[in-house]
Amino acid sequence: MRCDIVMPVWNKIKLTEQCLAGIFQHTRGEYSVIIIDNASDEPAAEYMRDVSRRHPDKIKLIRNSHNAGFTKAVNQGIRASSSGYVCILNNDTVVSDDWLGEMIRIAESSPEIGIVNPSSNFGAKKPRNITYEQYAAGRTKDKRGQLVETAGPVGFCYLIKREVIDKIGLMDERFNPGYFEDTEYAIRARNAGYKSVFAKGAFVFHFEHASFKKRGFNALFKKSEEKFYAMHKRPERILYVLTRTAPEDFKARVREFLDKGAWVSVYLKKSSPKIELPNHTYARAFYFEDLFFNTKVFLKILFKKKKFTKIFRE
Repeated sequence: MRCDIVMPVWNKIKLTEQCLAGIFQHTRGEYSVIIIDNASDEPAAEYMRDVSRRHPDKIKLIRNSHNAGFTKAVNQGIRASSSGYVCILNNDTVVSDDWLGEMIRIAESSPEIGIVNPSSNFGAKKPRNITYEQYAAGRTKDKRGQLVETAGPVGFCYLIKREVIDKIGLMDERFNPGYFEDTEYAIRARNAGYKSVFAKGAFVFHFEHASFKKRGFNALFKKSEEKFYAMHKRPERILYVLTRTAPEDFKARVREFLDKGAWVSVYLKKSSPKIELPNHTYARAFYFEDLFFNTKVFLKILFKKKKFTKIFRE
């Protein structure tokens, strides 16, 4: 299945060059790269003109007369695309072997899957003594074909099925120039019946926040966060304290909360039987020593920064 890679760019020549080199080297199958040049300065603009001339079959360059912002640039790229998949890719990323092919295979594995993220470093630095390829290989070893569901896919590398775009439209430009547009889009996709997942066997390294450093990450993030929570309720944080064997319908009850975007934690004694939770990044089990179990749980709840909205004890 063909994919259009949408890449907004504002300066950052070295990062963009590194990103494109990785795409050319590691991407299999049919694809094109739609670069949205958000009024970059010279020589960044000239570099993008040059690379588009050298790769006319792979690169489509759209030049803006002013910096339109990340979210609007993404929507420009989506409008210019026609393939069965669109992958929004930040230029401050380094892709690895068959990254896109693995993400598409995961997407194709179920009609319920609408959005796919790769695995990533999520803020961690690469060890100095290994290459990006070696780092990626270690993180994805024996994980091809595996996935985990999530309620919060991240926009640095964001694969979307065309049918999702046809149903729910473009990114919400109220979040321009950026942040939270990815989360809001995933909520709309979930409401339309689609799941978001991480492809464990695909890896993309991300130099986080490189695109917004000059414009002040904290201020932009806070502004978009306020807009987001004015539109959507904060996700519930659910706690189950299990003092006995989990009831038969326990997994289904957890699943019901996850389907609404909630975080679910389960506190158990180490002597308790292992429980099976849904395969989801928002569901986690924590095991405590049996001795003084109630006291430890109480203190954990008391000093937790993000407080639980509902607590169930069974």
